[in-house]
Amino acid sequence: MQKFSFELIKKDNKTKARAAIIHTPHGDIETPAFSVVGTKASVKGLDETDLKNAGSQVVLANTYHLYLRPGVDVIKKFGDLRNFMKWDGPMITDSGGYQVSYLWTKGEEVGQSVKITDKGAKFRSHIDGSIHEITPEKSMQIQKILGADIIMAFDQPIKLANSDRKNKEALRRTFDWEERSFKEHKKLKSDQALYGILHGGLNKKIRKNFLDYILTAGFDGIAFGDETIGADPNFTAKGMDTVSEFLPDDKPVHALGLGGGPEGIFVAVERGMDTFDNTGITRMARTGLLFTYPEDGGLSLNKFRIDINKSKFKDVKKPISKTCNCHTCNNYSSAYIHHLLVSGEPLGVRLTTIHNVYFINDLMREVRRSIINGHFNALKKHWLGERKY
Repeated sequence: MQKFSFELIKKDNKTKARAAIIHTPHGDIETPAFSVVGTKASVKGLDETDLKNAGSQVVLANTYHLYLRPGVDVIKKFGDLRNFMKWDGPMITDSGGYQVSYLWTKGEEVGQSVKITDKGAKFRSHIDGSIHEITPEKSMQIQKILGADIIMAFDQPIKLANSDRKNKEALRRTFDWEERSFKEHKKLKSDQALYGILHGGLNKKIRKNFLDYILTAGFDGIAFGDETIGADPNFTAKGMDTVSEFLPDDKPVHALGLGGGPEGIFVAVERGMDTFDNTGITRMARTGLLFTYPEDGGLSLNKFRIDINKSKFKDVKKPISKTCNCHTCNNYSSAYIHHLLVSGEPLGVRLTTIHNVYFINDLMREVRRSIINGHFNALKKHWLGERKY
């Protein structure tokens, strides 16, 4: 079984974009790449065959949710999460830090925050009301049992709407939590790759301090965190610009929760991102928001997507995309997909999710080829025109 390593294949001459291979014990990840999110050991509506046929290389699962249900004792009986969900490729788990930091968020299927201290985070389960505590040490222990190839240090993300005092406290605490995560990871003698999280919003000094610590400590990879890596590509650009010039060539870079669709992807890739995850890609699919290529009329103005629920699609014989080669577009009309979604048929969710996942994976393959062939900026212009970030 091969060990974790990062192999740089080609760097773009004009940007920080790069093509690489992340070697993991359970397979290689050719980057830049999208990690589809299976929050509770499942990408809603899809099985492992669907994921592979859609081009997925790696799956990210959620430590917080899996800790509560089915629980680590169940996962132990199967050996690890991979065996439990029957996915034989590379996996990533987050630390649970985001979830326990924002448990009060309305609309999320999470519990109630009880207290966050320097020790860790106490919270009430949304399942049965029981009280739990996750510390940096416990997060590492849970993630070791889950058995992903890549794991994340425990952190407390800053929230831009918070006061400066609260965010300073969160940043100080995250430094401590990441250090404790690293120490526990070494104590457990885990062969998993541990990524340190870069926080600091738009503050270059704080971001650089986090990066220096991650590199000096010897983390296996780097992950951009907090709200700047979100739905607004302009904000993502500003957040990543704080340290993109200092990113090393020998460590992979992950963007946690990268939003913004194709625009956000190009923004992050040209600043050195190797992998990213995003729940919105599959969530939008379930609501009928489907990605389209420039050849289909997709552009920045319409965010490269259509709403298949709209009545104008009720009798359209053409597929969602004439360019897409996914199972859905190769076999079904837009009218049928429209019918399934407005009728509440579960098959509709499966077919739309297959399309969106395939679309993003196909875009990442195209981006990788463009870097290797020296045409990254030309591809970016084809998608985004002259738009600058």
